[in-house]
This record gives sequence, structure tokens and C-alpha cells, in this order.
Amino acid sequence: MAPRTVLDYVIVHELCHLRYRDHSTAFWNEIDKVLPTYRERKQWLRANGASLDV
Repeated sequence: MAPRTVLDYVIVHELCHLRYRDHSTAFWNEIDKVLPTYRERKQWLRANGASLDV
């Protein structure tokens, strides 16, 4: 399982897709408003996501 901070990022990411259907600048700005450290969490997911087990 991923760390809670990464799970929070995934949830916020998906919730932002309810408003923005793409990965536009506006979409990332919305994520940044909620999670200013989203870049670190996104990077962790890129580096470790494939090894996660449910």
C-alpha cells in the first residue's frame, strides 16, 4: 500500500477531474491549492506505483 500522503494525492487528483476533464494548467493549479506538495507525492507514485500491491 502507498503512504497516506500519496493516497491523499490520488484522491484529490481524481476529485479535481470532476471539474477539469483534462490535465490542463487549471487542473494542476486546483490540485496545488489543496496540496501544495503534490509534486513530491506525484513523484513518489511515479517511482513506486508499479510495485504497489492491493
